[in-house]
Amino acid sequence: MKTIVGFIAFLLIALTATADEGGVFTTPERPVDVNADFQESFFKTQPWINEFRYVVVVNKADDGKDAQTIKVYEYGQLIRKEFVSTGRDAFEKKGEHHSKKDSWSITPTGYYTPDWLDKDHRSSNYGGIFSKIIGGTKMPFSIFFNGPIALHEAPKGTEGALGSKASGGCIRLPETLAEDLFTRIKETNGARIPKFTVEGQALVDSTGHLLFRNEPGFSALIIVIKKVL
Repeated sequence: MKTIVGFIAFLLIALTATADEGGVFTTPERPVDVNADFQESFFKTQPWINEFRYVVVVNKADDGKDAQTIKVYEYGQLIRKEFVSTGRDAFEKKGEHHSKKDSWSITPTGYYTPDWLDKDHRSSNYGGIFSKIIGGTKMPFSIFFNGPIALHEAPKGTEGALGSKASGGCIRLPETLAEDLFTRIKETNGARIPKFTVEGQALVDSTGHLLFRNEPGFSALIIVIKKVL
């Protein structure tokens, strides 16, 4: 009897647990890539970027020496460079890649900052037949920064695809980086965050002074570019 009660309780918890789109855009329109760029010289020519402790640059290009890579800068110094997997860049029908809905597997370019973090996130849009009960595909150490798009550890069994486009839209990270980056960014919560456009332009007042958001956030700037180097 206790076993049955326990199982029912488990089901209720699972069914009421927070679900999220988790890595995909389900809108009819294709997500837009903006004209975003980044160069290391920006630390000198665009000093507003130095307001962030961490600058995370993802290059979703298909070709070139920096294709499908992530670079992590701390106080303007490169501390990590690894291969990643960004979105497959296509419109995919329900059922493809175990998806639950029609969706765009796209990682849009642009400048962002983390919105929220979840160490043990699961996607409600990808998973097996029991995903409604036990949760969908695991997305460990998720750092959400653009709606449903997050940086997170590559799901088990997909590590071999790092270095190529393979995700539903999120940025898959190697295990050795995912937890470290999550911990680093989490520790910066409470920082003041400059206002900027998705194209990477700082917003200033009439006297030229940098504007800041009313609410504090994470001291991390996430930049997604598509640049063949």
